[in-house]
Amino acid sequence: MPIEAILFDLDGTLLDRKTSLQLFLTSQHQRLIAPVADCPLESYHALFIELDQRGLVWKDIVYQQLVVRFELPLDPTDLLDDYLAEWANTSVLYPGTISLLENLSSSYRLGLITNGRSDLQRAVIEHHQLEIFFDSILISEEVGLSKPNPDLFLRPLINWELAPENVLFIGDHPLHDIKGAEAVGMTGILKTDHPVVAIPSSYTVNDWSELEPLLIQLNLERRSRS
Repeated sequence: MPIEAILFDLDGTLLDRKTSLQLFLTSQHQRLIAPVADCPLESYHALFIELDQRGLVWKDIVYQQLVVRFELPLDPTDLLDDYLAEWANTSVLYPGTISLLENLSSSYRLGLITNGRSDLQRAVIEHHQLEIFFDSILISEEVGLSKPNPDLFLRPLINWELAPENVLFIGDHPLHDIKGAEAVGMTGILKTDHPVVAIPSSYTVNDWSELEPLLIQLNLERRSRS
């Protein structure tokens, strides 16, 4: 069965979250932390990353602990508000993301499924004008479902009238993205920055230049089986 649609995750897949976070924390430290406290940027960055746990811990808790640990003369709520206001502005996509989506959108239906807060995710999507590429955008807070819930993966397929076998899902989380997609019958492709790490997935890309050759391979394999 040919590939007719591709679903993407956002954070860590299209969005380079590591670089985005470095840029944001550098900006926040320069504007709000350094003028009022003797807190080295490297220490601020390292503790934020530790407390954040790849985005699994909400930032109100992160900022409360940062203020206590560094004895900052700041209100954690003010730091959180700054995060909400500035995160999208400092966010960056992985190189080649826009050109990739432009090319794929001419041949495939594209969708976006992401966990997270609606305001933050929508701000990033709008900042990079990603909405023009996707027929379906599903954000966990808006729909009341989070990956790896199978109903979330299947929702865009109902509107598209496609079977899971015709759809790829590309994400950076082996469990929430890849195993979640494979559990409903989709083919999962892991987007990873760690090519030397063994990944429990049949298909992996480290750079977007690798994706289109992989799509050709997958479609040829499907034709040979039909």
